[in-house]
Amino acid sequence: MDRDALLDDVLRHLAEGTPQVARAACLAAAAGGGGGGGGGAAYGLAALADFWLGDFAGATRHASYGLGEAADDPTRAMCSAAAALAAGGDLAAPPVDLAGLRDLLAAADTPGSRWWSAVRYVAAEAALVGARIRDAAEVDALGPPAGESWTGHPFAPVLWICQARIAAFSGRIEAADALLAPMRASVVAGSRVAPVVESVAVLVRGNAGDEEVVRVAEAIAAQVPAEPRDFIDRGALLLLSYGAIALYDVATAAALAFRAGSDEALSHCTLIDRAISFEMFLHAALLEQDRGAVAAWLAALADLAAHPITEPTVQRARARVAIEAGDAVTAIDLLTASIERCVADERRVEAGEGQILLARARILAADLGTASRGLRTLVAESDRTGFGALRRAAGVALAGSGRRLPPVAGAGWAALSAREAEVARAVLAGQEVEEIAASLFLSPRTVRTHLSRVLCAFGVATRVGLLAAVGDDLPSQAPPGAPTLSPRQAEVAALVAAGRTNPQIAGELGISVKGVEKHVGDVLLRWNAGSRFELARIWWSLA
Repeated sequence: MDRDALLDDVLRHLAEGTPQVARAACLAAAAGGGGGGGGGAAYGLAALADFWLGDFAGATRHASYGLGEAADDPTRAMCSAAAALAAGGDLAAPPVDLAGLRDLLAAADTPGSRWWSAVRYVAAEAALVGARIRDAAEVDALGPPAGESWTGHPFAPVLWICQARIAAFSGRIEAADALLAPMRASVVAGSRVAPVVESVAVLVRGNAGDEEVVRVAEAIAAQVPAEPRDFIDRGALLLLSYGAIALYDVATAAALAFRAGSDEALSHCTLIDRAISFEMFLHAALLEQDRGAVAAWLAALADLAAHPITEPTVQRARARVAIEAGDAVTAIDLLTASIERCVADERRVEAGEGQILLARARILAADLGTASRGLRTLVAESDRTGFGALRRAAGVALAGSGRRLPPVAGAGWAALSAREAEVARAVLAGQEVEEIAASLFLSPRTVRTHLSRVLCAFGVATRVGLLAAVGDDLPSQAPPGAPTLSPRQAEVAALVAAGRTNPQIAGELGISVKGVEKHVGDVLLRWNAGSRFELARIWWSLA
């Protein structure tokens, strides 16, 4: 069997849940010097099957054999990628020449071929399970989408899943959401990969802030065998767990992670999955105030504390304990170091959780201003990328401090508090700040603060813009007998009500700015309006 045929066979077995058959076939081919490139390619693919089974030491060993026998760059690249993949689960794995692997991928003569697409997937997966999210994205971008090269093959969804996970774990939730459609479309009917595909959707929607995903997660988890067989089964459960933890459903997340791990050491899981799961278990123990369990999970994390993949996660977990103990200084130091490392590797989901905890630590240290500013900056970025779960978590972190986050720009009425909605209705009714302050028994300064939040919620900068955003939802409050306008005056009034400036109106109507000024002045006089805002309010009331 040649190298390409062996690769096709191995990936089919991995997709269908028989990685042990794939490993046996690869080792038989290696013993016979088959698979192309001597036995090197067969050993490299055997390492991939080892990883799939959770035998990380075996994967390291077979990848090393493959590198020793590799006779060409395609084989050498696959074996290097497999070695990097194995290192994501093997604490004792030797260093991997990642720069050399990157050079081989960049120099590939046919990056869109099935072989090189598979190598690029293994390398990206290795970076992903190694918590090097930035590297994963860069490796993935060295060729066309790997899933396209394997269209129709049962393994194709796994390739799309890798891309979606890269986007999700880097905090680019909208980008991950856009990959759900091609990922689902690639699933072969009846494939066992279907649950992990839907698990990715739970991960994405959970981080978008969709609370319905926890209910969906239970049904998906029921499709996974009680005893997870391989990387696909474990991956489905862990992705469901991460979707639940994004919404702070700690109990559900912990239960799913335990199922994925199969034993208390989570020995068949990658290092990063072990560390994040242990942190979840620690979080659950802190919530239950179970000191014995806290100590146990801290001990489990200690074994991972010095590894570069897991060190930032362990620092964050230890910071949780420091916060509960009232030790803000230690927590701030640990979190600052953890966040810095996570940001450097584009581990944005982890960095976001670290920043939420950092805000809690700063509030504990009575530094509310810094905590509030940090969270405002965080949610401004997370809103841009669709990372809605971070806004929810940030709001909870600030809840007891008397501070609030700015509303989501453009979210409208749903983003406003009851008091802000009162202010919005008063503004739309034509009341000025001082009138609103008197009627609601507030200070003018407080009304202005509420007004700024209202404008933000509707994504506009002015009260005229607010009228345009609300539009047809305005109550009818037109003055009785409002004089009819000429056709040109009506056109100008409509554009003023839509929030256009005089130069914009001039450009749209093909008249001079001075002409617009005259028409606006005439409309103000005819309608007895004192301002552009009042003109716009009357126009919307008549519309």
